[in-house]
Amino acid sequence: MQEFLNVVLYPSLFAFAGIAATKFWDWVKPKFQTKLDNSNVKSAEIDNEIKSASFYQNLLNDMSKRLEDSIIEIEKRDVRIKDRDERIEHLIDEIERMTTELRKYKQLNGKQE
Repeated sequence: MQEFLNVVLYPSLFAFAGIAATKFWDWVKPKFQTKLDNSNVKSAEIDNEIKSASFYQNLLNDMSKRLEDSIIEIEKRDVRIKDRDERIEHLIDEIERMTTELRKYKQLNGKQE
């Protein structure tokens, strides 16, 4: 009986256990592979989101700098326009004063307008 167990039964049981373990692994492996693939996909998606966020952050930083530069240029232009308006007002006052002086001169010379 011992010989039957050693020659036939034990090798058959080990062969059956090996086949069962192989079939079990063939059934489990795709599930593990799917989980690994899903985790790799999620990791890649997270990396892409981080890169995208960094890209948009750089765009926002650039746009805010451009906006600040534009505001500074607008303020400078406003100062120049204000100075120009003051000069124009001064010139208008000068023209009015000179016109008044011209009228006085014409009246002194006896000319009427």
